[in-house]
Amino acid sequence: MVVYLSAVVLFVVAHPTRPLFYVGCGLALAGEFLRIWAFGHLRKNQAVIQSGPYRHVKNPAYLGTFLIMVGVFLCASDGAPGTPSRYLLIVMLPLALGVFFFYYLPHKFRVEGGRLRRRFGSTWDEYDRRVPDFIPSPWPRVAADGRWDAALVRENSEVSAAMLVVASLVLLGSKLLFLR
Repeated sequence: MVVYLSAVVLFVVAHPTRPLFYVGCGLALAGEFLRIWAFGHLRKNQAVIQSGPYRHVKNPAYLGTFLIMVGVFLCASDGAPGTPSRYLLIVMLPLALGVFFFYYLPHKFRVEGGRLRRRFGSTWDEYDRRVPDFIPSPWPRVAADGRWDAALVRENSEVSAAMLVVASLVLLGSKLLFLR
């Protein structure tokens, strides 16, 4: 509920400007492409995935979510002193990032790491030791063991998430074009 309410507030307060909108779109789209790449490799509970972006970072979907979040906030703000949309960057974004980094990610890392350790044992432990959690390594840390598959993107429910990201960017872009 809080996420939906925040999205409504973000759109109502939004006052996009071209430079921040373009930078934000770039980040949000890069984040969504990373999520699509990740989910096209993810076979939940079948194996420790070590292909695609999982060769560089354990949690590429969370990294993608982070990029989308920052990107959408940048898209919505003009950054100018005294405007309501500036508070998106100086209040709402830091609050959202605080919840993301200090509550959501530690909880997910603990729960998922424990579940994967119980399910895959030493295979997970070796992968966990070699691959960074959130900041990707520029070089692969493990050998690839799978290929990207569009059916997995659908199976992992990323199509609707991607449509939501694109719709958000289109709505903010329409505000940039038509509400000036």
